Amino acid sequence: MTIPYRLLLRETACRVLLASGTDAGEKVFTARSMPSEAKQLPQIVLQVPIDRGESFGRAAPGFRRVAYLVAVGKVSHSSAEKTELALDRLGSQIEYALMQSPALQGMIQQVTEIDLRVQIDASGETFLGMVTVRLGLEYIEYFELTGLPLAEIDGKMSANGNDDFADLRVTFPNQ
Repeated sequence: MTIPYRLLLRETACRVLLASGTDAGEKVFTARSMPSEAKQLPQIVLQVPIDRGESFGRAAPGFRRVAYLVAVGKVSHSSAEKTELALDRLGSQIEYALMQSPALQGMIQQVTEIDLRVQIDASGETFLGMVTVRLGLEYIEYFELTGLPLAEIDGKMSANGNDDFADLRVTFPNQ
């Protein structure tokens, strides 16, 4: 089975963040949906929830795609100020690690957008903070056609009411 390119981008981003020395350390995850406890923070979770493609036309199935890589960093501190400072730091670490990575940047055409959002929850005993860094990663993808290759086209042409005007046969070389 072929691995979708968006997942290769996500896994590369994970390796980049693990190697870059963010405040999350080794707590960088992909495909994680379970809740986090304050003692497990800081951490980063990566997903690609959206991957859009625009067709190049009616020829072979090729697309200019944008995979939206979302990195969610979570922190916990005893005050809103410490939480916000930690979020600013972690968000910057995520953004710069991904934007300055030759491994990730070499896999794409361009970064189409960067969106960074910060959120703090003060409803519990400690302040929980979340920074969401979303990058639009543009890449080109062609799908290989499966099945038997086209070998020949046969046809009949008609003109001016003559239904048997000419025959047509195009033979393609073996590939």
